[in-house]
Amino acid sequence: MAGSAEDSNPLGKHNENSLDLTVLGLCSGAALDGVSCALLRYRQRRPNEPLRMSMLKHEETDVPLRLRTQILNLLRDHPKNPNAMVRVHNLLGYMYSTSVKCFLGNNGLSEDDIHLIAARADSIPPSVAPQLHPILSIDGVSPVLKSWTAVVAAETNVTTASNLPITRRPVNEIDPTAGSPIDSLFVQHPTKFRVCVTIMDLLTITIIPPADGRPRVAPPSSVCGPGTIFIDYTMRYATSNRIQNDYDGAYGSKGIVNHAVVDRVLESNDYSLRVPPLHIATEMFGHHEAQSVIEECLFLGMTDHDTVATITRITAENLVRQYRRLVAAYCPPDQKVDEIFICGTGARNTDIVDYMEEVLPAEVITRPLDDIGIPGEAKEAVCCAHLGLEALLKHAVKEDGPFEQGLQNPIIGAVAKGTHWETVKEQLMRFSDGEELPAVQRVVIEKK
Repeated sequence: MAGSAEDSNPLGKHNENSLDLTVLGLCSGAALDGVSCALLRYRQRRPNEPLRMSMLKHEETDVPLRLRTQILNLLRDHPKNPNAMVRVHNLLGYMYSTSVKCFLGNNGLSEDDIHLIAARADSIPPSVAPQLHPILSIDGVSPVLKSWTAVVAAETNVTTASNLPITRRPVNEIDPTAGSPIDSLFVQHPTKFRVCVTIMDLLTITIIPPADGRPRVAPPSSVCGPGTIFIDYTMRYATSNRIQNDYDGAYGSKGIVNHAVVDRVLESNDYSLRVPPLHIATEMFGHHEAQSVIEECLFLGMTDHDTVATITRITAENLVRQYRRLVAAYCPPDQKVDEIFICGTGARNTDIVDYMEEVLPAEVITRPLDDIGIPGEAKEAVCCAHLGLEALLKHAVKEDGPFEQGLQNPIIGAVAKGTHWETVKEQLMRFSDGEELPAVQRVVIEKK
């Protein structure tokens, strides 16, 4: 059982032929206003045994408004200005590497204590991915093209994985990109039917049937509309950027909900049909849905507290509607939901959670993700760390593929080599006996 980061083995000092890795998961979310950092230790004696995971540290680092604004402006501009892509990758790499250095410094750690950094940037559209061919600048000079993954690896000297899939493996022919959500690996129970509700910038709901051996369609994970992103925007507007969020719901609880506004917004925005893109923050820069609601509230003479309360209720009511829709669509008629796990930054907002508990059936138990050993706010970073681990296991046993030209840290698929890559690869090769390993089927979460 892990007690602190100091328990993790230094690089190169592990039991022979066993897996013992320390992974730092990073996730910035769609709004790009903060980086969630989760440090985990993974241990496994043999490939056919359960993977043991210990949560060592978790921390949130804020992204400075000036840096966030630069990145979002460049993302809006990059379709018209290809050179903006280069700046985006440099700034993203700086943002993540700075977060890593702050996390290490705050916790008395060094880069040598980490085997892998696994990072995901939900707000970055696929079109911003770097190409292998150079992009000419206006003066005809080719800029140095380096992905943000390589920038992080170069700045921290730690092997870095990115472009991680949200799901783990294909599950149907209609949508071959869909897969088993990572949530199910941590939350699935032998007999209980569970649902995992993640309230981050966007709202995600995952249906998790019990692992009872019965044949089932892979559990769906659906992005169901805005989570905290509209609330955060409204808080910044109402307080002239003095307060960035209302995570505990204290500000909104002082206001009165305008139910007519809530109903109108949800009637005109069916998030079961129109899901916000992951890069919604770039589209929000300017006149958008949240701003329209704010202007309507101002026209109606509502106070700032009333406006925040109303937009918070829009999020909560949409959560309940989407939950009911998904449960009706994917649960057998005689099946009842036993437990709902609530996680993400919005899980502390009492206005959302209390409303959810008020309108849902009393027999459904709501629980924080902390109950299974994962801090609710760290869930996305933990998922990112695990997906990075699986990517590392795959890349370590494959022959080196084509590298991006001119990089100090060549990219192998979605992995940029760090200083200790060969040491890590040697451990993984011994553990896997040189064979590609299947996806992890069982994780044992060791609580402190």
